Amino acid sequence: MVAIIKIIAVTLALIDVRVATLDGATADGVLQQLDAENIVVVSPAGEPTTLSVANVLNVKVHIASPSSTVPNIVAPVEALLRDASRVPLQQATASAETVTGNSTLLGELNIPRTLLRAIRLQPLKTEWELQWNAFLDRQNDKDLLIVEKRDGTGLDFLAGVVSSMTVEEIPFLLDGDEIPVPRSRVFGIVFAASKGVEGGKTGSGVSLQLKAGGTISSTAVAMKNDEFQFQSSWGQLLTLSADQLSGIDYSSGRLHYLSDLEPLSERYFGLDPPGKEWGSLFNDDAATRTGLSSQWRLSRDHFPNNGRPPLTLHNQVYAKGVCLFPSAAIEYALDGNYSRLTAIVGVDDDVASNQQKGRPPTAVELRVEADGAEVFRKLINAPDKPFLLDLDLSDVTTLTVIVDFGDGESTCDYLDLADAKLIVDTKQK
Repeated sequence: MVAIIKIIAVTLALIDVRVATLDGATADGVLQQLDAENIVVVSPAGEPTTLSVANVLNVKVHIASPSSTVPNIVAPVEALLRDASRVPLQQATASAETVTGNSTLLGELNIPRTLLRAIRLQPLKTEWELQWNAFLDRQNDKDLLIVEKRDGTGLDFLAGVVSSMTVEEIPFLLDGDEIPVPRSRVFGIVFAASKGVEGGKTGSGVSLQLKAGGTISSTAVAMKNDEFQFQSSWGQLLTLSADQLSGIDYSSGRLHYLSDLEPLSERYFGLDPPGKEWGSLFNDDAATRTGLSSQWRLSRDHFPNNGRPPLTLHNQVYAKGVCLFPSAAIEYALDGNYSRLTAIVGVDDDVASNQQKGRPPTAVELRVEADGAEVFRKLINAPDKPFLLDLDLSDVTTLTVIVDFGDGESTCDYLDLADAKLIVDTKQK
């Protein structure tokens, strides 16, 4: 039996994967099977591991053969769907009902306009990214035609109705008059909200991540031979080869990042232990951590000062997480919806190296309470290697995260809960 499996592994040697599960485990090896129910990974020793898709967080795809490379495909157009899909396209046209796009990887795509949030028609400049995202966040009841300002300093918009789109022009209804706008002048279109259309719901919540950039939401994914077949969220059957795919994300609806949750309350108790030098400077706003002391309040996904760099622990950068400074207690309403909290914990690199020679390392204390009962306490030295926090939160209504002065000093006490995730309790659904 093992010999047969090893033969299978050789035939699929190009699809090397790492599968991460909701319980924090990983399985590395060759992908033997992937369907709506199970994922089977064959280890380097030839032993198969069967994982239930219901317990999988993500699959990272690696192409083992150096000869299997993906060409650097530049996709100047990007369709952004209401379910968070970001589909790279070489070209696109539109009618009143459908956007038709040509994709080098996926062929011709026909997406109902009601499912689109926006379409970007030109490459995104770094300096325009914040402006473009701001337009995407707007609650607009008309189509927005996004154009470059005449002086080249940014983006501007016109509000009206986009009736269609050709490769040459975009007919645009503005104040009752239809104006043919040259397509070359248009950076993108943000479509009006469609009544009765809900975004972000894609069945099982599977998202395919493309190596060339972009993601596509799907209701189901299956592997046949060396290809991945799936149904897009707009109902089209599509196929991707293994070397076109960087990963498959199953996390939608299965976890929430702590930094995305609004705290139930934030309580702050001073920036220094009693009698120390800094505390008296911020008495006026210490209760809310606004004004002068804003850089010491709860910070989400960034270190709170020095230009707000990403959270970093021992040179590992984390896109998500919270940074806390003592003395503070942050409460979250869980309402029994989660089974676990996981996070990588340590003092942020931005301050961890600021240690005085000849003195003990600085320290900060972390406590966690579940419905008022302490479930975790640890004194964390700034130079310590980050550790995995993994707590059972089944049936917990209120989570409280407390940081305090671990050594009677506030020096270097910026504590990161990096990649902090709350795992949804599916038994409650």
